[in-house]
Amino acid sequence: MPDLAAIVIHCRDPYLLAPFWSAVSGLPVVEADLAKLADRTLGPTEAVLLRDPHGRRPDLWISPAGDLPAPGRIHLDLVGDAEERAAVLEAGATVVRELPRWTVLADPEGNEFCLLPPHEAHAAEPPPGH
Repeated sequence: MPDLAAIVIHCRDPYLLAPFWSAVSGLPVVEADLAKLADRTLGPTEAVLLRDPHGRRPDLWISPAGDLPAPGRIHLDLVGDAEERAAVLEAGATVVRELPRWTVLADPEGNEFCLLPPHEAHAAEPPPGH
């Protein structure tokens, strides 16, 4: 089976979403893109790369895409305990709905993602909509 190399999140505003997804994923923005974010000098179609410095996790690209509908841009399932949930909310996520086994959240542009508690991460039945 192929390995997952990267995940792309399409957005309207990479200046807003790159710091958010960096905080939530724990992946730092690469230095060249960090400078462009700070200086607000990204080109209109230029994506921001978040990369694990140890190479253990897939890259995460935050890519401008204009008028894509928010729910269709991406859907990630993340695993986290109560402390990690608090950090995701502090980074700017909002709760969309609480379900019995997980929480549906939205990033600052409305892209939904799920936060599953660690004991649900490998449950036999995935969250609906997957």
